[in-house]
Amino acid sequence: MEAKKNNRMRIGRLFLLLEAVLLCFLGGFYFACGDGLYVRRSAGTVEPFSGNLDTGELTAGRTVEQLYTSQMDRIEKLGVMVSDYGRTSGSVLRIRLEDVTAACVIAQSEFPVNELGSGQYLYVEPAGGYEIGRGHKVKITVSCDGEPKSAPTVYYNSVNMLEHPGVAVGAQLKIQGEDVPGTLCFTVQGLDYVWTGPNYWKLVLFFAAAAALMFWTAAVRYLSGRREYLFSTASAMQKYRFLIGQLVSRDFKVRYKRSVLGIFWSFLNPLLMMIVQYLVFSQLFRSDIDNYPVYLLSGLVVFNFFTEGVNQALTSVVGNAALISKVYMPKYVYPVTRVLSSGINLLMSLIPLMLAAALTREPFTKAYLMLPYFLLCLVGFTIGVGMLLGALMVFFRDIQFLWGILSMLWMYLTPLFYPLQIIPAGMRHLFAYNPMLYFVNAVRTIVMEGITPQPAVFFRCAVITLGALLLGGLVFRKAQDKFIFYL
Repeated sequence: MEAKKNNRMRIGRLFLLLEAVLLCFLGGFYFACGDGLYVRRSAGTVEPFSGNLDTGELTAGRTVEQLYTSQMDRIEKLGVMVSDYGRTSGSVLRIRLEDVTAACVIAQSEFPVNELGSGQYLYVEPAGGYEIGRGHKVKITVSCDGEPKSAPTVYYNSVNMLEHPGVAVGAQLKIQGEDVPGTLCFTVQGLDYVWTGPNYWKLVLFFAAAAALMFWTAAVRYLSGRREYLFSTASAMQKYRFLIGQLVSRDFKVRYKRSVLGIFWSFLNPLLMMIVQYLVFSQLFRSDIDNYPVYLLSGLVVFNFFTEGVNQALTSVVGNAALISKVYMPKYVYPVTRVLSSGINLLMSLIPLMLAAALTREPFTKAYLMLPYFLLCLVGFTIGVGMLLGALMVFFRDIQFLWGILSMLWMYLTPLFYPLQIIPAGMRHLFAYNPMLYFVNAVRTIVMEGITPQPAVFFRCAVITLGALLLGGLVFRKAQDKFIFYL
């Protein structure tokens, strides 16, 4: 009776601790995201692009019109590329932005031609932004009262430069009322509204209640002696914590045994790989990626940990055959400790990444508070894949060779050293099935943009991690009783 009472008290304290941790995380998430929970840079943003033709002189009465379909919730500013031909003129260029669907003027501005340059974007900014419905037709009109040989021009491209469906296709560009194939050189920047912000604290209550329900369900099963995984795993970790610590320490020390530089290789290795790949790929992708060194290093740090952790877990059971036959301990501890020892390398490899970010003046913002979340998800995903392959390795030794080929293919299918934009638009949706892409992009968003990823990314990473742990755990548990016959 006394033992059961003590168990209940321990479970109660653990429940309060876990709920406090969850609420602290959700509170920190709200603080780190800030306005990002309410608005985000629009996915329908039209990036600036160059033109290969000009519309000719915008003399009095001559107009250029571009019709496009808005894919954002709020327009912040719009720019059009113009040139003054290097001439002096007292004329005025006008840019007018209209919401055709709502039949209203969004904004309009005038620019003295004398102040223009060559290939310059002129921006029109609606006061306070303009809330627009997605799918609304927007018309850009450019005109000028200039005289011949002193009027400016507007640039356009002879092909469709945009990938958003229906944004700028064929005859939507008109010069002096006539349809012209191509796209006006324009850019639109704006925001999308995120539903998470207004509903955030409702979500907090939901997750807190769901966590409490799952916890108490597991507690009831544990106290009644029925099978459950939360408390049994925690109990095993507590019981064998000394041996687990020794295994992690051993795996880490063996890796650098008789090495002159020792653990210095943990952050020297990703740095050297970044330098080599930077020299190889920078000439190909440098113009397409801002701050290419940090872009490359952030991807390498994440993916190198994953491949290293899986490689270590792959041979964890086979490599500990002598220990397994002599000492009883839950067998999943072996792949877990291998991944955790690689986690030490992950933490140390973050040092050159942070140094590179500081040297290139990337912003260190409160978004970094969410970096541990994605690193923990990455560790969990690696453990799941490691347990799966580690179990299969006992029965099929060819797994280690197949994994070597698969991991190399996986690396090239993850945008580590190239931008995703170089992939044909029709094939990009296939990259959504690459789980490592979410971890890499999440770290890059925090380090390079100084903002937290969208809430959906947090959810996807959690689902990917739980899915990998569930699959790896089930396969490992199903096969572990047969290990002894194949070791």
